[in-house]
Amino acid sequence: MNKLATKFIGNSSEFPLNHRISNAALILGALLGIQASVSNYLLHLPIITVYTTLGMTVILIVLYYFSRVRANFIFPAYTAILLNMLIYTPIMWISNGGSSGGFQYYFFVYATFIIAIVKNKKVLKLFISLTVIVFIALLFYEYTFPERILGYPSREDKYGDLFIGFIFVLFGVMYMFYTYTVLYDRTNLELSLKNAELKKQNLKLYQHQNKIEAQTTILENQNIHIKDSINYAQKIQKAVLPSIDVIKRNVKDYFLLYLPKEKIGGDFYYFTKINKYFIIAVADSTGHGVPGGFMSMLGITILEEIIKRKKIFDAADILNRFREEIIDSLDQKNIRSTTNDGFDTAICIFDTETKQLNYAGANLPLILMKQKETISYSPDNMPIGTFITMKPFKNNYIDISENDTLYLFTDGITDQFGGEKDQKFSFHRLKKVLTDNSEEPMFIQKEQFKKTFRKWKGKQKRTDDALILGVKLI
Repeated sequence: MNKLATKFIGNSSEFPLNHRISNAALILGALLGIQASVSNYLLHLPIITVYTTLGMTVILIVLYYFSRVRANFIFPAYTAILLNMLIYTPIMWISNGGSSGGFQYYFFVYATFIIAIVKNKKVLKLFISLTVIVFIALLFYEYTFPERILGYPSREDKYGDLFIGFIFVLFGVMYMFYTYTVLYDRTNLELSLKNAELKKQNLKLYQHQNKIEAQTTILENQNIHIKDSINYAQKIQKAVLPSIDVIKRNVKDYFLLYLPKEKIGGDFYYFTKINKYFIIAVADSTGHGVPGGFMSMLGITILEEIIKRKKIFDAADILNRFREEIIDSLDQKNIRSTTNDGFDTAICIFDTETKQLNYAGANLPLILMKQKETISYSPDNMPIGTFITMKPFKNNYIDISENDTLYLFTDGITDQFGGEKDQKFSFHRLKKVLTDNSEEPMFIQKEQFKKTFRKWKGKQKRTDDALILGVKLI
C-alpha cells in the first residue's frame, strides 16, 4: 500500500506534505465524482446532476495531472477549492436533496482538505470564511425556496445514495488520515534523520573550523615572528653597510640606487677611505631575501678584514683574498660536495694623489664615462667562490680626469625582464641610458635611470636585487 500511495501522491523528496495531501484529495475527489455520477444516473436524478458530477470528475483528473506530473501546487489546489465552493456545491446542493442529501460528509472532507493543504493563514481564513458564507447562503436559499430543491425519487434511493456516499467518504477520510498521519510521521522521521546527519556534519565542520582557526592563529603568530625577525635583520644589515657620509666626503658627486627584491637584499655596496686610497666595491651575493642578506653581511665583514686590518690596497689581490676567505668560510674546498654560493664583485681603488684608478672585477664590469665617450672594462669571468677554473684576478689601471664618471652595477639591473617583448634590460640598454644622461647632474641621472628602469619593468616581477652606483671622483 505504501508503494501504491507513493506512486500516486509522490514521496517526500518530490513534494512537501501538503502537496502530497493535495494529490491524494484530488484522486479521492475524482473517485467520489465517479461514484456520484453512477449513483445519480441509476437514481434517475436530473441530467444536470449527472453532467455536473462527470464534469467535476474530469476537471479533478486534469488538476491532478498538473499537481502530480507537472509538480504545480497552487493552481490545481486552489482551483479545486474554488470550483467545489462556487460551482459544484451549489449545483449538487440544489439538485441532490439539499441539506438532507449527503453533503454533511462532503463538507467534512472538504473542510479537512482545506485545512490540510493551505499553509498560508490569511488564505486559509479566506477559504473557510467563503465556505461558511456559501453554506449559509445555500441553507437560506433552501428554506426560502424549498420547492426549487430537487429531491430523491424515493426514500430508499435517498438512503441508498447516502449509504454509498458514507462508505466512500469513510474510506476517503481514512485514506486522508493515513496520508496526513502515517506519511507525516514518516516525513518527520526522515527530517529527524537528516537533521541528525546535518548536526553530525556540522559538528565535524565545527571541529575542522576550530582546527583551521588554531592553525591560522599559529601561522599568524609565526608570520608576525618572521616579519619581526626580517625587520630586525634589515636593521642589522643597514648597520653593517657603510655610512653614506663616507662617500659624500670623498667624491665630487655620486648617486646610489639600491633596490632589494625584498626587505633584505643580497646586493651590497662598500666604500672606505684609508690614507690616500678611496676604495669602492659593489657585490652581488648568491640568492636574495634573508639568505642573501646573511651572505652580504658575511661579504662586508670579510672585505673589512682584508682592507682595514690587513691593509691590502690592490684590487686584484683583494678579490683573490676575498675568494680564499669565502671558500674557507663556506667550506667549499671540496668542489664536488659544495654549492655554488659566492659573490660577483667589482673593486675600485682610487689613488687620490696620482689620480689613478685600480679596477678588478669578478663577473661585474666597470663603465667609465670619459668626455662623452663610454668605455667598458670587462671583468674576469669567475665568481668569488668555488669555480671550475680559478685563476688569479687581473688589475686594470685607469687614469682619471676631472668629471670622469664611473658606474658599477649588479646583474639585477641588466637581467630584469620587461618591455613590450618581455626581454632583459641588457648591458646595451644600460649603456645607452647612462650615455644619454651623462652630462646631467648625478641626482638627475639617478631619477632618469630610476624612471627608465621602472617603466621597463612595468608589471613584471622583480628578477633579482638591483644596485647601481655612479661616482664622479674629481
